[in-house]
Amino acid sequence: VAFNVPFNITLRHRTELRAGEEPRCVSWQAVGTKGRWTPSGCTRVGGDTLHSICACTHFSTFAILAAIHPITESFALTVVTYVGMSVSLVCLFLAIITFLLCRSLWSVSVTLHLQLSICLFT
Repeated sequence: VAFNVPFNITLRHRTELRAGEEPRCVSWQAVGTKGRWTPSGCTRVGGDTLHSICACTHFSTFAILAAIHPITESFALTVVTYVGMSVSLVCLFLAIITFLLCRSLWSVSVTLHLQLSICLFT
């Protein structure tokens, strides 16, 4: 729901703002099954180091984002993430195959573990 006249909302910061931090009022925008924080429709109009006053033109989930420098992705963290996910998916696939092929071990517990493995794999 969008409004012609903005309304003010006061948000408390989790920690006190430090020198150089510039808080931004943002709202959650759902995009398909995912979402992102967007500054559209919401601007910071006042506040201090502990609170921010945002003027917004729509209802949503609001937050304050503050950073003293642009956030960059670490190459090492990206590599560890992809290697870890790959190993996890291979192990889950092997667990699924094991649960399906070992009918002699079949029980309610094995069935539940199979279903959990399939859910985690997808």
